[in-house]
Order: sequence, then structure tokens, then C-alpha cells
Amino acid sequence: NCAMVVGTYKMTNFAMEEIPPGIIDHKEWTPENGRNNALRINGLGAPRAFYTPVLRDIKVPNTSYGEDYALGLNISRNYQIGRIYDVLYLCRRWEDNSDASLDIVKMNAHNTYKDRIRTWELQARKKQK
Repeated sequence: NCAMVVGTYKMTNFAMEEIPPGIIDHKEWTPENGRNNALRINGLGAPRAFYTPVLRDIKVPNTSYGEDYALGLNISRNYQIGRIYDVLYLCRRWEDNSDASLDIVKMNAHNTYKDRIRTWELQARKKQK
């Protein structure tokens, strides 16, 4: 049973033509890699769906960045995260897309925050044992 499912999407330009890296399927998410694989990557992918009763029991940080990652780590602590490898939607990028061209300061701030999320999650998993 899964408490969260992550799908697959395809990157396109504004004219809906496929652009690199193309299909984003996060094939690193396999049962063989285990739940701790979420701690090795910087995001869990999109689109996402959740089993609502589990979702309602989790305290989600209110930070305007990284909440989805924190949520996924929390869920993966106790539940399998399912995968859908069929393309579910197209993700259009254009030149001024904010997440496609972050400056180094903002990128470092985001990465630092995700490192903190991973640290908190590791601490929670150690307490659980």
C-alpha cells in the first residue's frame, strides 16, 4: 500500500515541443532502492497524489518552498511511495520561467533548506528505531 504516488511528465517549450531533458519519470524510485532513497535526491517529482488520512496527520512546514519535499520524506519514513511511469502531463518552460533560471544565491538557499529538511528527517528516523 502507498500513502503517496508520484507520476511522470514531459518537458516542453511554449510551442509544446519536447525539450531536454524530455520525460521526467524518476526511475530511481524503485522498491529495491528503498524508502531512504528519498534522502539522496533533491525532490520527489510531480505530479503527486496522497492518501488523505495519512496526509492530514502530518505537520507540513509553512515556508513557501520545500513543503512537498518535507511531506514526501515524512511519508516515505513509514510508507512506500508509488510510481506511475506513463506521462500524465506536459510541463511547459519558457525563457522567463522562475524555477528554470534561479540565481546562485537563491539556489544555494533552496539547497541549504533541503539539507536541513533531510537532517530533521534523519533525526526522526533514528528516533523511530
